[in-house]
Amino acid sequence: MRWLVVSDSHLGAWTGDDLLSHRWACEVLRPELERADGVVLLGDFLDLLFAKTELAFDRAEPFVDLLAQTLAGKRLVWLAGNHDHHVLVRRLESLVELRVATGAPYEQLAERWRDGFYFEAFLRRRLPRTEVEFAYPDYRIGDTLLSHGHYLDGEVRGSVANRLLQGGIRRIAGGRGLVPSIEDYEAALVPLTELLYVMAQLPQGAAAERRIQADLRRIARITAAVAAPERELYRLARSLARRARSLPDTRPGASDDPLARPVSPGSPVMPSLNAFARVCRSLGWDREARWLVFAHTHQPLDGAHASIPGSNLRFWNTGSWIYEPPRGTTRDYLHYLRHNWPGSVVVIDTESRDGAPRLLELLADDRAAVQARLRGARPRDACPLHRYEDVRRFIGRT
Repeated sequence: MRWLVVSDSHLGAWTGDDLLSHRWACEVLRPELERADGVVLLGDFLDLLFAKTELAFDRAEPFVDLLAQTLAGKRLVWLAGNHDHHVLVRRLESLVELRVATGAPYEQLAERWRDGFYFEAFLRRRLPRTEVEFAYPDYRIGDTLLSHGHYLDGEVRGSVANRLLQGGIRRIAGGRGLVPSIEDYEAALVPLTELLYVMAQLPQGAAAERRIQADLRRIARITAAVAAPERELYRLARSLARRARSLPDTRPGASDDPLARPVSPGSPVMPSLNAFARVCRSLGWDREARWLVFAHTHQPLDGAHASIPGSNLRFWNTGSWIYEPPRGTTRDYLHYLRHNWPGSVVVIDTESRDGAPRLLELLADDRAAVQARLRGARPRDACPLHRYEDVRRFIGRT
C-alpha cells in the first residue's frame, strides 16, 4: 500500500503564504495524490491559531476539492498538530456536553457524537467516498511511526512549552528528573494553543496577535543586545541608514515570531531533530518502530540521524506547504532555502524499499532556480521575495 504523508499546510494563516489555497500548488500535488492508496494529514492542516475558523475553512477549499477528486475509494487519516489541536479539545468537549444533555453512557453516544461533531461532519460531507479516520498523537504504518512532532517544543530549551513542561515536572517530582509522559507534553501544549485559538477568533484577533508578537520581538532584541552588542549595533545602524534613505520596510511575514513556533525559518536542523528524538525516547516510541516520521518544524528531512547518545533511529520530516521566509538579508534567505523550502511530502510504500519512508521535494526546481538567480547577490541586502508569487515572477514562472 502506498501512503502519502502531507503536513503543515497552515491554511488561513497570516504568518505566511498558504500554498495549498492556490490551485497551481494543488496541481503540483495532484499526481502524488492520484498514485497514493491512502493519505495522512500529519497536523496543522488548518491554522486555527492565526486565522478565524471560517477563514481557515474557506482557504482550504481548493485543497479539499483536490482530496475529493483523488481519494474516492481510498483512506484519509487526520492527526492534529498544535495549530489545529483545538479540534481535539472541541471534540472532547462535544462528547461531554452530549453526555450531560442526554444522561446516556458514553458507549451509547459514540455514533451520534461522531456524526454531530463539526469537523468530522465536514470531512464526511466533502469526502463522501473516502474512508476518514482520526488518530492522535501517533499513527503507525508498517514499521514507521508518525506523529506531528509538536511535543518537541517541550524539549527546545527556553521555549514557552519547555518552561511549562519543566515547571510542571519540578512541581510534581519535587526537583527529580521525571520522564515526561503524553499527559505532561499535552499540559505544556494546551494552555498556549487554546489562548492563541481564542485570541484568533476575536474581531481584532489578528491585529492583537501581531502586536503581541511585536512586543515579544522587542524583548528578544533587548536580550540579543545584552548577549551580542556588536550584532545589535549593526542591525540598528542598518535600520537607521534605511530610514535616512527613505527606503520601504522590506520585512516579510511573521513566521519567525516567538509565538508562531520555536524553530525559526533558516535555523539549523539538529536542535529540533534532537529534541524530537528525546520525545521519542521519553514516550518509548524509539522501541516501537524502526523509522519515525514527524513534521512541525517545516524542515524536510530524509532519513536523518539524531546526534544524542544511544539513538540509532532514522527520522523523516515532511516539511511544509507554507512559504514563510525570514526577515532580514539575502544570507538569511539562503539559509531558508537550504533548510525550510516548502512543497515536500513523505511517501511510505509498504511493498517496496523494505517499507522505508522517502522524501519527495515537489518544488525543488523552484528552489534551484532561485539559488541560481541569487548567486553573486550581496549577502547583506534585504531579500524582496515575500510571497511565493514573488518567487514565481523572480524565476520567470507565472
